[in-house]
Amino acid sequence: GLVLLSLSTHLFLVKPQGCGTADHLCQDHSTLEIGIFYVAIYLVALGNGGYQPSIATFGADQFDEEDRLEGLSKIAFFSYFYLALNLGSLVSNTVLVYYEDSGSWALGFWMSAASASLALTLFLCGTPRYRHFEPQGNPLRRFCQVIVAAAKKWRVETPQDGKQLYEVGKDDSAFRKILHTEDF
Repeated sequence: GLVLLSLSTHLFLVKPQGCGTADHLCQDHSTLEIGIFYVAIYLVALGNGGYQPSIATFGADQFDEEDRLEGLSKIAFFSYFYLALNLGSLVSNTVLVYYEDSGSWALGFWMSAASASLALTLFLCGTPRYRHFEPQGNPLRRFCQVIVAAAKKWRVETPQDGKQLYEVGKDDSAFRKILHTEDF
């Protein structure tokens, strides 16, 4: 999406056809050029929506919470993860805005595409070292199971003492359980 956006901006918007002299006004962009530009923007939005919610979860899956050292590494991972997000925001709000304010939109898009390509390359280089988990069961079935159980127990009174609730032990269940809380 970013490469297509950079290409369409560079080819169609920065150097429109029929311009260059005082006698000739720039021609309107064709429907195809505008269509490619908007498709590129939609692809960028679709790509962001695809990776952003899953990247933090994927990072969390790389650490075993039962192991003390890996628990500390998980904390460090999220510290560096959010540091990188904030540094990226700093660069995008300063350097890229400077280029765009000076009229170099295409250069700003190319820099974004280059940084995304570098990030993808670094991510793919680590692929052999990642922990890959096989999916367990059908997530839709599990989701429906929770919704049905919540609907059935909508008006059930809970005891004041949480210790009176029946909880399946972690050895008796294949799924990791979420601890009981008093809040949502």
